[in-house]
Amino acid sequence: MTDQTDKRPPDGRIFCRRLERELPIGEHSACPYCFGKRAEIAQGDHDEFCDYKKGEDPINFGFPADSSRNQSD
Repeated sequence: MTDQTDKRPPDGRIFCRRLERELPIGEHSACPYCFGKRAEIAQGDHDEFCDYKKGEDPINFGFPADSSRNQSD
């Protein structure tokens, strides 16, 4: 029986919140939303390496949060 608290799939792939599928660690490292080192990504704790939040764009390159760029339709 496997430990359900271990978030790492056996093949070393980690779930990608943005693409909603498992990816190799190297692909996470290349993502603009991922800021962690390979070892952090390998642990699978998204709060430690991933800024992606569905329906939001955390990569705003310094635009103020209340700018028209960030307004919903």
